[in-house]
Amino acid sequence: MLKPLLPRLLNHLLAQNSWAAPLLQPFGGKHARLILPPFSATITVLEDGGLALAGETASADATITVPPSVALRLLAGDEAAGAAASVTGDTEFASALAKVLQGISWEYEEDLSRMVGDAPAHEIARFGRAAVNEARRKTLSVAGMFAEYWQEEQPLIAKKRHVEQFVRDVDTLREDAERLQKRIEKLKTRLQADH
Repeated sequence: MLKPLLPRLLNHLLAQNSWAAPLLQPFGGKHARLILPPFSATITVLEDGGLALAGETASADATITVPPSVALRLLAGDEAAGAAASVTGDTEFASALAKVLQGISWEYEEDLSRMVGDAPAHEIARFGRAAVNEARRKTLSVAGMFAEYWQEEQPLIAKKRHVEQFVRDVDTLREDAERLQKRIEKLKTRLQADH
């Protein structure tokens, strides 16, 4: 049910974000597989920079996989979360598509005003923004709670300071090993010179 709506939704958003289609035009005819478990779809970039659902047999030039946890971070407004998405295939194409998908915004108030009028649309949008901000705040709070639990109570995630200390220890060990190797070489050279 979601697949047939995806191209219409994306093209509607592209129309509202006029900067996006020119970024995709150079990739006309290419296919991208978007995977957000449990959903996935293959889309085609049209010559005008629009998007269409690709056929079942279309081979993807690029694949973008967004784990559910990353999707939640993106919805919460964490712009750095996009780097956690997995990209394979034509990285230039995937980067352009990801930039467009991350940067497009929905002018929902404009869409609502066509259905219910300007004043009700404004009030609904204001309520929606407040609800989204509260949901984002709670999501970040819950994510922080889980991170703290997994760091303190059930250590599954390393603390930043522990990772930094580990990296420093590894660097020190590597430097010590290099110094030891040089000493061994000097000793070998002395022993060979004495014989």
